[in-house]
Amino acid sequence: MVRGSQKFGITAPSLGLINIPQGHLPPPIPSLHFTPTLSLISSSPGENSQKELPSARISCPSGSMAYRSHCYALFKTPKTWMDADIACQKRPSGHLVSVLSGAEESFVASLVRNNLNTQSDIWIGLHDPTEGSEANAGGWEWSSNDVLNYVAWETDPAAISSPGYCGSLSRSSGKKHRRSFLSSLFHPLTCHFWV
Repeated sequence: MVRGSQKFGITAPSLGLINIPQGHLPPPIPSLHFTPTLSLISSSPGENSQKELPSARISCPSGSMAYRSHCYALFKTPKTWMDADIACQKRPSGHLVSVLSGAEESFVASLVRNNLNTQSDIWIGLHDPTEGSEANAGGWEWSSNDVLNYVAWETDPAAISSPGYCGSLSRSSGKKHRRSFLSSLFHPLTCHFWV
């Protein structure tokens, strides 16, 4: 008699004495096999190709909400655009929010609608550090250095006669980006950051 798995190198815990006849092998131990798979998401013409995948569960600090891989926080105390961006940078990899898709824009708009009672715009990370020196309003970028592939202008920035160079999200229009006439105006702000 052999005790448990001593003879065959089985790693399962011993359940007592077992009889193994000479020349016979023990029954095979079931095993699990994991096969990596790749899922492709495709869309047909006319479908929204910017579908957002659900975020992994992340834990955000009190007063902020998770969306995808970031935490988002709305701060109601009005600040200038520069002071707002500096305030956001005090958080881990924090910046004024970069709105990179329609789905993210809807999330930020609902965060603002549900938590801000005034009709004020809120600062987002959109700005033009060239202060209009690029033709056709081409100097706009995100303060986080995210690629500027998505914008939803309330009014085309090139069409504004007295433009500002900092972007805001218009609460009154729901979710459209717009230029602030002066970056020295005071608005609430939305930050996004890592945890």
